[in-house]
Amino acid sequence: MAQRDPEQYTPGDDGLIVEKVGSWAVEKLKLVTDYVYASGGARKKYLGTGAAYIDPFCGSGRAKIRGTTTFIDGSPVASFKRALQSPGRFTSINISDGDQELLAAATKRLTALRAPVQPVSGPASEAIPKIIQSLDKNGLHLALLDPYNLGALSFDLFEGLARLKHIDVIAHVSVSDLQRNAARYADEDYDQFDKFAPDWRTKVSTDMTKAAFRAAILKYWSTKVTALGLPQAKHWELIRGDQGQRLYWLILLARHDLAHGLWAKVSSAAKSPTFDF
Repeated sequence: MAQRDPEQYTPGDDGLIVEKVGSWAVEKLKLVTDYVYASGGARKKYLGTGAAYIDPFCGSGRAKIRGTTTFIDGSPVASFKRALQSPGRFTSINISDGDQELLAAATKRLTALRAPVQPVSGPASEAIPKIIQSLDKNGLHLALLDPYNLGALSFDLFEGLARLKHIDVIAHVSVSDLQRNAARYADEDYDQFDKFAPDWRTKVSTDMTKAAFRAAILKYWSTKVTALGLPQAKHWELIRGDQGQRLYWLILLARHDLAHGLWAKVSSAAKSPTFDF
């Protein structure tokens, strides 16, 4: 393993690199993998045309809970395993990460499980078009967009995925990043909001309270995603930190009513999102 920040990375229990994560990662993974399991019946009908799992921020495929000796599977490994327990497996596990060492570790871990892993090098915006090109557009696919900040959750990822006929997307939208950095991101010297919500400056005024501005950015982004033909589930799942701090939302985007019904069953509550900053 190359020299890394020991606060962020460590050798894993299998000798490969792992990332250190907060305990809340367990809650996130449970919701994602519960949805993977719940959607297995629908996925089974598409095994002929393809039922892909897409994870362009895959990480190393394994993590260590910070401050403990506990290791957990990362999203691509956990999702692959959970799908095997469901009526419908994934026909391919399409992963990417901008960090080559992390991508290589995830690939090795999935290969050891005999998963149909298809790694693609490069950052998400470069990898997603290549992944989509490799898939049957009539298949039923599931994408997890789980970046570290809003800037990495660029809108072109949603535009690309929306070209697939049957696609469910679970997206991680960072509340903490929005709360900490909204004022800085609104500065013309920063392009994070421009990547996340293109052309927002023509629709959202910065001449309002911080809370109102943050809510307006989210509403504008929400409208743009919906316009792609990816309606959002009514309930946005809020993931909190150890001290109860608001970290991020997990949001389901899907065209089919069945997907929304499944999300309502596996998420904590079927309620409309609130933007109480």
